[in-house]
Amino acid sequence: MEKHSQESQDPLLPQPTEENSIHVRKDGHQSIRSWLRANGLLIAIFSLLLYIATALTIDLAVKFSERVPKHHDSALLGDIVQYEERTEWYPPESPFNGEPSDELDAAWDDLLFAINMRVTDDELDILGIDKTNRVKVNGGDNIASMGVYHHLHCLNNLRMVVHWDYYKDKYVNTPYFSHFGTGHSDHCINALRQAVMCHANTAITTFEWVDEDNDLDGKVQRLETQTTCAKWDSVDNWARQRSLQAGNYTYRPGPFERNKHNHEHVSR
Repeated sequence: MEKHSQESQDPLLPQPTEENSIHVRKDGHQSIRSWLRANGLLIAIFSLLLYIATALTIDLAVKFSERVPKHHDSALLGDIVQYEERTEWYPPESPFNGEPSDELDAAWDDLLFAINMRVTDDELDILGIDKTNRVKVNGGDNIASMGVYHHLHCLNNLRMVVHWDYYKDKYVNTPYFSHFGTGHSDHCINALRQAVMCHANTAITTFEWVDEDNDLDGKVQRLETQTTCAKWDSVDNWARQRSLQAGNYTYRPGPFERNKHNHEHVSR
């Protein structure tokens, strides 16, 4: 077996001595300091840009969170409400486009079928509503109403005021007669105004010249804009499952002397 030569036993790379190691470490530190001095301006600019980018990101996140609706009003419905893309406006269908009649009244009554409904104490907690002195009905649930039904109720009330010559004799001797006065009508107008402004419709419509005499001096407003609408049945079906119908429930006694006895429901 061939013996290794003296050369073959020498290392390929020189082993650093202690003195050499010290010089290497010193040279390394000096190189870093030199690099920092040479590039200090670039580092400062980079740090400033990083700070600005971080600040802008935080600012945008805060502004976006302020714009995104929190959907407190849909906390109970969750994914139940469905939406669809459709034309912003279309001509009213029968019987809503007709004159006052029993058929039209029945259609409005059906729209308002679920105006009063039950909600549980747990559901009030989800909504963050204080349960103190809330009106309860038989069974222990709370009586509640969804905003859209209040608005429909107001529209129906104003509709009957407009056609008062038809409805006067129908309501003159009923407890509901006072609802057609100025006070309640003004309340409804204000409620609808606030609702329209709160849920601002930003769809854009245009106007077109037409060769005809009309109220717009030969112009028509084109209402073909597409918009996103809630599917009414998805909302109404959910509410109907918990609706309270007149004559089928009573109020539990209230905390005050004047309402410490049960009351049967009076139709609105």
